[in-house]
Amino acid sequence: MTGKDKQVETLERLLEISSLLNSTLKLDDLLATIMSSATELTEAETSSLMLLDEEGDELTVQVATGAPGEAVVREHVPAGRGIAGWVVEHNEAAVVDDPKSDPRFYGGMDEKTGFETRSILAVPMHTHDRTIGVLEVINKRGGGFDESDLKLATALANHAAIAVENARLYARLADAVVTSRMSYRL
Repeated sequence: MTGKDKQVETLERLLEISSLLNSTLKLDDLLATIMSSATELTEAETSSLMLLDEEGDELTVQVATGAPGEAVVREHVPAGRGIAGWVVEHNEAAVVDDPKSDPRFYGGMDEKTGFETRSILAVPMHTHDRTIGVLEVINKRGGGFDESDLKLATALANHAAIAVENARLYARLADAVVTSRMSYRL
């Protein structure tokens, strides 16, 4: 397969994923699709998605794939701490080829899971005028993350942010309808 064929195949896959994200309103299903897609598109060993709390003080790992997976789900990272916290604070992506030598790296997740982080690509998830979270892909198979991976992860994070917000709005609306019906019956 030529480089151009690979690019076309990747763009077609990104369009498929975008369509799937836009048709899913169940947050858990949505998060699973985002993670598997991020891992697949960037050829990473693992990936995670962290969402910022309402106050903007803390990131919470919502979903993770690969070896650390379930062990890190629901773990909290203070905003501004670690590479993900830096991404939120600075509202820009970070590509880190040697995390252990980067002062922003927080090794707590590695300690907790026994997993070794060798490289990280982290991108902010934006909706409208705010950052709602961070998409991370970790340990590219066969080398380091490159500009192509950054573009793919950024595109996926942008689509994912909108889909996550839509799912959250849908859940709030569904809750409001249920509450309204219960009030009406009383």
